[in-house]
Amino acid sequence: ALACSLREALLVFPAEFGRSWVLRRNVRQNTEKKIRDVRDRGVDFMRMKVYGKSLKFVIKWRYVVIFTPIFLFMITAGLLKGGLIKATFFPAIPFDQFSVDLAYKPGSGEAQTLASLKRIDNAIWEVNEELKEELGDTSNFVNYSFVSTGSAFTGKERGSHAGNINVLLRDLDGSGTSSYEIIKRVQEKVGEMPETEKLTIQGRATFGTPISVSLLGTDEVVLNHAKRELIQSLKQIEDLNNIADVNPSGMREIQLELKPLAYFLGFSQVSLTNQVRQGFFGGQAQRLQRGKDELRVWVRYPKTDRLSLGQLEAMRIKTQAGEYPLSELATYTIDRGPVSIKHYNSAREIRIDANVVSYDTPVVPIQEKIENEIVPALLKRYPGIDVVYLGQKKDSEETMGQIKKFFLPAFLLMFLIIIIHFKSMAQGLIIVMMIPLAWMGAVWGHGVEGVPFSLLSVWGLLALSGVIINDAVVFLSKYNSLLLEGKKVMEAVYETGLARFRAIVLTTITTSVGLYPIIFERSFQAQFLVPMAVALAYGVLVGTGFILIFFPVIILALNDAKRFNKWIINRIKLWVLHGDPNRNVPAKIENELSKMPSRESVEIAIIHSKRTIE
Repeated sequence: ALACSLREALLVFPAEFGRSWVLRRNVRQNTEKKIRDVRDRGVDFMRMKVYGKSLKFVIKWRYVVIFTPIFLFMITAGLLKGGLIKATFFPAIPFDQFSVDLAYKPGSGEAQTLASLKRIDNAIWEVNEELKEELGDTSNFVNYSFVSTGSAFTGKERGSHAGNINVLLRDLDGSGTSSYEIIKRVQEKVGEMPETEKLTIQGRATFGTPISVSLLGTDEVVLNHAKRELIQSLKQIEDLNNIADVNPSGMREIQLELKPLAYFLGFSQVSLTNQVRQGFFGGQAQRLQRGKDELRVWVRYPKTDRLSLGQLEAMRIKTQAGEYPLSELATYTIDRGPVSIKHYNSAREIRIDANVVSYDTPVVPIQEKIENEIVPALLKRYPGIDVVYLGQKKDSEETMGQIKKFFLPAFLLMFLIIIIHFKSMAQGLIIVMMIPLAWMGAVWGHGVEGVPFSLLSVWGLLALSGVIINDAVVFLSKYNSLLLEGKKVMEAVYETGLARFRAIVLTTITTSVGLYPIIFERSFQAQFLVPMAVALAYGVLVGTGFILIFFPVIILALNDAKRFNKWIINRIKLWVLHGDPNRNVPAKIENELSKMPSRESVEIAIIHSKRTIE
């Protein structure tokens, strides 16, 4: 697009503007001409009466105005910290489906799971009817709901104790409600279900789980204690819901612990457990070949002897010294074993995920509270564990790493080109100083539009940087050219503002207005572009204001700094000359070194114009 625009500016426009009908002197006073004259008078009024007077004022009070951005940055930081401008890792994108995942303790019957799913499914359709009545809509907001058992939490829970409901919604654009509102109502109608082990009602997380904390360690008991405390702490945060341990619970197991007598009789954990397993599960006694088939004969206790734990305690264990009841050789405990053992960075992992209660809930403050308050207290009580943050936190760090990897070299190259063009590092610095001011305007735009500032907004800031630098380069180039024409510094700054006002303002208006159709768009696909469009539109709008008002102040402040610096250097030179008793300082040189340098004498454009190559 930029290449085509450059071709049009260099080749097409000159040819079009050179036509005779464009350059004719006598123009008929038609309606188009009258409208154009009114428009030009309006622009001239804004340029001379409004902007011109404002520019004179800020030039006069430049050392008061120069501190304005500092206060604006402080106010912006307060707005972000106070939550008036919301910030998150990734924006919440509306979805057209959501799911209900439910799990009881492993071993629970399917009837209990199915009954709970039916209850939740009924609540979903009740919410659908309530919305139809409230909004006066005859069409269903819920298209379908599919109830299934045997699997939940994307396959992490499997068995009769787990189940899920997939709910498909209709297109909700312009319906008066949203998928987030439907989920919120379903959650309120279902209420708490303490009998369940896990329950989540949530939509698809487009950019990953908002909050995900991994506990790492070697001691499973310590990890489980820390997990329970962390879950209780997360439940105290009102902006979080659907808090769940993603590691599935296992079936109940009987854990045997040998007594001293068992060790005395030569048993080990494996040998004793094998006898118990052979009695209750079975042991292979014989293998037979029948034709092409192989038959295996397994022997175990009859079913009537495998019904209760009392029968396990009375089980006879064979030893070289005779038979002993199991109760004399070992004690047992009943606990749930792990279905799978998760590892992360070579350490055992237990992961806790949580979602936010509303689509506009900022994730960053919640993450900061977890990192600064909850986790430090947890690590103090359990020093043997480590904590790793996953989900959107990890994804955002990876994305920022990619941005830094590519943007910093591009920014340095851009800065180098500016320095080479103006032959001055100082002028290059004041140009790039406009970038943070434009970024501040982009942040304000998110507050105005009610769009949380996210990583997608950062991509808009990158595009904004190039636009702002372009406007600043054009402004400074005009200023330098006026100096070379013989203008004084004050005159050059003022006339540059007036000369570039029309072009900069028109460019800003067309850019900002052109982005508003994207900002107003509410379709699913557009939601990925809205944060970038807001950042670019408001950044250009506010950044242009800073270039027209604040950039002249920066130019004059730089000029004053150069004059003062040169005056200090001249005073040092004069002091050195006076320190030599064998040398008389001519009055002309002393007078030249004593007075404050003129504004024009320190401007780099004038300095370079006076250089000659012999």
